[in-house]
Amino acid sequence: MRKFFFFLAVMSYMGLYAQIVDTDLDSNSLKYGFVDKNGHWIVKPIYEWAHFSDGFGKFSLHKSDKTTGLMDKTGKVIFPQGMYKDYYIDEGKYIQITDLNENIGVLTISGKVIVPCQYKDITILDDEPYIHVKDAQGKAGLLTITGQMVVPCQYEKIFVDDRLIETLDKNKLTGVWTTKGKQIIPCKYQYIWDRGSYIEVGDHQDRSGAYSFDGELLVPCKYDRIKLAAENIFLVIKDATYENKSIVSGKYGYYANGKEIIPCIYDEASVFTNDVAKVKKDGEVTLIKNPLKDGGQIMIAGNAPAPSKKKVGSPAVSRYPAPDSDVDKNIPMAKRTAENTFAFIIANENYPDAPVPYSLNDGRMFREYCQKTLGLPEKNINLYEDATFGNIITAVEKMKLVADAYDGEASVIFYYAGHGFPDDKQATAYLLPIDGDASNITTTGYSLAKLYKEISQLKLKSSVVFLDACFSGAKREDQMLASSRGVAIKVKEEAPQGNMVVFSAAQGDETAHQMEEKRHGLFTYFLLKELQATGGDVDMGTLTEYVTKQVKRQSVVINNKKQTPTVIPSQALTNNWQTMKLK
Repeated sequence: MRKFFFFLAVMSYMGLYAQIVDTDLDSNSLKYGFVDKNGHWIVKPIYEWAHFSDGFGKFSLHKSDKTTGLMDKTGKVIFPQGMYKDYYIDEGKYIQITDLNENIGVLTISGKVIVPCQYKDITILDDEPYIHVKDAQGKAGLLTITGQMVVPCQYEKIFVDDRLIETLDKNKLTGVWTTKGKQIIPCKYQYIWDRGSYIEVGDHQDRSGAYSFDGELLVPCKYDRIKLAAENIFLVIKDATYENKSIVSGKYGYYANGKEIIPCIYDEASVFTNDVAKVKKDGEVTLIKNPLKDGGQIMIAGNAPAPSKKKVGSPAVSRYPAPDSDVDKNIPMAKRTAENTFAFIIANENYPDAPVPYSLNDGRMFREYCQKTLGLPEKNINLYEDATFGNIITAVEKMKLVADAYDGEASVIFYYAGHGFPDDKQATAYLLPIDGDASNITTTGYSLAKLYKEISQLKLKSSVVFLDACFSGAKREDQMLASSRGVAIKVKEEAPQGNMVVFSAAQGDETAHQMEEKRHGLFTYFLLKELQATGGDVDMGTLTEYVTKQVKRQSVVINNKKQTPTVIPSQALTNNWQTMKLK
């Protein structure tokens, strides 16, 4: 019996190999093997079929039982023939194998078993450190790339994010597992979002809730929308209405520690900045302190609790004697009505820890002079007693409406009596609302620069600002506080713009004092005194000259301290502000 050997040269990137075909003419059988370029056997000719894979340097071996094996280029067995029906080398990193029962597993490129053949489908993605698997029932699961179970095969689909594994059950409801193999959210939600510091979930009614990354339920799904407002506090919205999928109205509140710590009663609300948030109800804006900090009280000017709110529309109650000086009597009457002049008067007195003596007297008597002496109609005068942050915003917004309606023909007088306060880091000045917090002045105060900018941008014939306040920074422990309106921190001057003149009670680090015998602020008393003496027919040059001289003299005599009123015109009025008149 004679045998014939056929040599086929196969060029590969790994070297030159000879494919050996051993032919038995009597049995008509072919056996395949390989020798290297030196004629040494690498794969003996015992296989019904064998071929060399250039890309991976592997010999694929097949026998008549329809099983396959795999050797590397040195002849080392990666897996023997007879165990597996088929294989697939995945990007040169892994070998997916299929056994005789059509079950799939995974080997390393060196032949180590990662996943035994017990799944019906396996997917390895380049951008994920996981192996996606499906069992005989088509249920999806997830293994690590080393074969450790992460999510058992019980889901319809699995989606992998950077930090979360999202699972979808047969009812198309979503849950969450961690990458460590812990289920933290059961499959009962319509959607899930990784919000960075928490996980937002949504139910079938499009209501939102929140979980921590440890699986703790932070907010139940009973709100239209939620948003993290501060550490451990969520801004929540009920009864929302929508337009183009955006919320146009609703009721806002705050949720923490398993309950609504502030009920959903507000028309608008913000997140907390420096532990302070703004809420709006029925058009009134209020500042609220973080309820989880400092006992949850609203803080004002000296870490004191907010005063009880006075009834809307009712006058504030002063703790000081009513006005009864010479300027409070015999108020001159104007002969003409100033229909196009509007006054905005803020009189802040009842700060709970640092009241400003006689501010209510000042504001009320300035209103009397505006109406009687300057001739402003009563409807043109807006008085805000113990004004909140929201009241100041309301005053500025009304100015804008007036300016728009009168299209450049209106004039505005803005008067403020109350505390000013500095941002000691930037040395910038702020008006302090009654509900403001001096320790968070940049958030809860109304910036003087902002006030000037808002007014200067209006289309007005002219605007005059009177400030019976200083901006040096009143403090509780300062003994001057009971008899003055500030202590010494020097702030930089803010420059007015447009057709504006600003007349302030004091400059730099000085204090704005009051006159006990007159029951008025020193600055306001002499301002009213000159309006009384001239019947309001006085230009700004004469008015400021008189007030400045009298305040400087009387402050030294009465208080033994300097107080120097200052006037700052805008650049546009540098040459002619002195001739301006209030009426």
